[in-house]
Order: sequence, then structure tokens, then C-alpha cells
Amino acid sequence: GAHLSKDFFELIKNIGECKSKQEEEKIMTNEVEALRARLSENPATIGLKKSKEAIVRSIYVEMLGHSADFAHIHAVNMTQ
Repeated sequence: GAHLSKDFFELIKNIGECKSKQEEEKIMTNEVEALRARLSENPATIGLKKSKEAIVRSIYVEMLGHSADFAHIHAVNMTQ
């Protein structure tokens, strides 16, 4: 867990503390928008560590049933 940011753990905590599906939906919508913006940046600019975390966060988004399909190509590109 040390390789992931405090911000990511805060996201997990906030999702776990949601009192309603609507509250979770709002958090996830904001997360998807932030991920889309982060992944549209040049990976050389944001760094490998932040790029990797963005992919992990997108997997978490998908695990919770929300679409992060825009991240799939970035994950593939990171393997090269």
C-alpha cells in the first residue's frame, strides 16, 4: 500500500462511508472525470508513478461497476 497515495486511500474510505448510492455515484463521477483528465496528459509530464496509480484507480472504478473504458488503452500502452 505504500506505493499508492494518501488521496487514493481517502477515495476508498469515502466510498466505504457513503450513506446512499447517489452519494457514491457523485464521488465516482468526480473520480472518472479526474482520471480522464490525468490520463489525457503526457505520461512523461505526470511521471510513471502517477500514471500507474491512475491505472489502479481506473481498475477500482471498474470494480465498482462504473465505466473507465477510456483507461484501457493507457494500460496497454504502459506495458510497452
